[in-house]
Amino acid sequence: MDVGLISLGALTSHWFLSCGSDDSASAASSMEVTDRIASLEQRVQMQEDDIQLLKSALADVVRRLNITEEQQAVLNRKGPTKDHTGM
Repeated sequence: MDVGLISLGALTSHWFLSCGSDDSASAASSMEVTDRIASLEQRVQMQEDDIQLLKSALADVVRRLNITEEQQAVLNRKGPTKDHTGM
């Protein structure tokens, strides 16, 4: 995914530079586009990192839930126990 974004950024920069001649407005526009693409690439990377953290957290929750369900199943198989609270 990053390769596509980098290629797009390089292609866009090249296009703006080749079409704009020495016009300072085009150069500024090209820099804005390049900066915007770099910003978007950084944002995508941060979102990918966030997704990995969420996947890890979800896997941990599922693991804990499975352990809890297994423990509950074991307790249910043992049957009722006496109440030792004195009531």
